Amino acid sequence: MPRTENRSYKKSTGKHRDARCFFIIAEGEREEDYFLWFEQKSKRIRVEIIEREGKASAPKHMLGRLQKFLPENAVQPGDQIWFVLDVDRWERESIEELRSLCTDYPGWATAISNPCFEVWLLFHFNDKISGKATASKEFKQLLHEVTPGGYSIVKFAPKIESAAANARDADPTPEHDYPDTPATTKVYRLADEMLKFLGRNWG
Repeated sequence: MPRTENRSYKKSTGKHRDARCFFIIAEGEREEDYFLWFEQKSKRIRVEIIEREGKASAPKHMLGRLQKFLPENAVQPGDQIWFVLDVDRWERESIEELRSLCTDYPGWATAISNPCFEVWLLFHFNDKISGKATASKEFKQLLHEVTPGGYSIVKFAPKIESAAANARDADPTPEHDYPDTPATTKVYRLADEMLKFLGRNWG
């Protein structure tokens, strides 16, 4: 997917530093571009992407990116660090290790989708995900069918509030961080946190 123009805001200095900063360590470019879209929508938030080096995206590499980033970058009290990842490519043990580590650090959290980020995107236009899809390629095909031409960030991202409500209502285990059931996602937790600071008139 082409990278969106707003990626130039990655190291934005135009925001007041008293804004709430969301540091995102994501598994893929689509996730990065989605959350960066909100960087320009309110002075109350900043979105900072902690970039990948090469194609390494396993949970241990996501943690390594953060460990490399932290010594040279200011993370202030109240800022949030989110690992956005899927379950389709990694052993559950490695994901659980990262999830467990986050519980030791205030402001760290995971936003996990089963099996892939496209599940979160589907909830932007659906309160339920029907069918028997279980594999990532099947959810990606469903996403392509949702709107003419498939996924477009300018069609999807403005619907983050309804997506969060749909994903939350469809979550059979909201008390857990790990989505055991296919076609569920915990990304609504990150969306809820961002919406607290975006306010009601950001769109």
